[in-house]
This record gives sequence, structure tokens and C-alpha cells, in this order.
Amino acid sequence: MRIIKTLIGLLAGVFILFLAFIYISNAYVLPWEKEEAIQATLEMGGLNELPSGIKNLQIDKRGTIFTRQFIIELEFEDSKEIDNWIKQSKRLKNNVPKIKDNIKTYEIFPGENDAYGGKVEIQDKKVRIDMSWS
Repeated sequence: MRIIKTLIGLLAGVFILFLAFIYISNAYVLPWEKEEAIQATLEMGGLNELPSGIKNLQIDKRGTIFTRQFIIELEFEDSKEIDNWIKQSKRLKNNVPKIKDNIKTYEIFPGENDAYGGKVEIQDKKVRIDMSWS
């Protein structure tokens, strides 16, 4: 009987570790993680809060238990809002972007709060924020 209880406990422990691994390595941002992922990305990049007039928001996460990468893609309603957002963002306002194929790329290395860093790409009204922490 004791062997069966030990075996069941061992199987339950392995199952819990498996679920934890799946949760940590999952690239999908769960609905209750959305605001936290956005806030973490903005803080890592020294970026201002996103304005309310954004659309087509997509959040992707990558990494392991020791690293984390958030990729946020969105569109602004008006390109003037992008300019205002850049001017209000600590790490973008004095940053000179690299321009290639009509895409402005702002590199942010190192990031804020011991983050590795990343980049912000802007093309027309579309913005892609890619920040990493390790």
C-alpha cells in the first residue's frame, strides 16, 4: 500500500512539473497575463504607456525559465499619435532610428531594469516592440 501511495505521489509530482514547464514555455499570452506582459515590455524598453487608440494588438512571448522575450505588435489610429508616443518615451525621444525599406528601427541596448534590451520597429501606422530579459 505504501508503494502505491509513493508511486501516485511521484506521478502527481511529475505531472505538476510537466504542467509548469508547459505554462512557462508557452508562447501564447493568456488573457489574464496581457496587461502584465504589456507593462513589462514597456518598462524594459523605457517606453511610454500605449495610448487608448490602438488596434490589432498582438502579444507573443518567448523564452525559458531564465529568459523572457515579449513581442508586441499594434497599429495606431493616426501616425501623429506615434510621433507623440516617441516624444514621450524616455528611450526613444533622443534615439536616432535606422531606416531601411521604409521601416524605422530604434535599438534599445541595454534595456531598463537590467533587461537585455531590444528594438522598436515602426512602419507607417504599425509598431512592433521586441524586448528581452535574461
